[in-house]
Amino acid sequence: MSTLPDWYRNFVAAVVAHLPSEIDEAAAKRWTDDPAGLDALLGGLVVSGEIGGTLQHDKTKDGWELIEDAAEPLTVSGETIEVTPFKAEGEEDLFGEEVVERVLALDGMLGQRHAEYLMAHPGEIPEEFQRYSLIFPGTIWRSPEGNHQVPCVNWRQGSWELTFGIVEGGFDANDRLVRLRA
Repeated sequence: MSTLPDWYRNFVAAVVAHLPSEIDEAAAKRWTDDPAGLDALLGGLVVSGEIGGTLQHDKTKDGWELIEDAAEPLTVSGETIEVTPFKAEGEEDLFGEEVVERVLALDGMLGQRHAEYLMAHPGEIPEEFQRYSLIFPGTIWRSPEGNHQVPCVNWRQGSWELTFGIVEGGFDANDRLVRLRA
């Protein structure tokens, strides 16, 4: 019988420690009674570039409402994304509902799942993007205060940080929308 490497035992222990406490016996039994289904579920966790099925930063727990959520494409990488300004050069600044309407009308934008994947794989984010605030308007939240908010990834003090920006506040010259490369 082979011995499992320490890194693998540590990984399994960490996964078990972070399983949701809400898993009941019936749910656990469904997984153990369906090894192929369990393999498929767990196998999805290790596919390179694969976007997760749940939001790591689920704002519904804070009373937010999920308005829109782009789950596709299922894979992204630094080679498949590009950034584009929100407004054309010379265009006047926009604020309030006008910005919200414009963001809601955008198609093909990446969302929070993509931002979270890139945060977990920061080496995938092109270095030239460090000078921008990366906006992921494929996911739009409404906060309890009524503001529309979108995930933003910013380079600060040598690392990437995920925040949520208020859409009604508008976008500035350093903001870039993230989408798949055309």
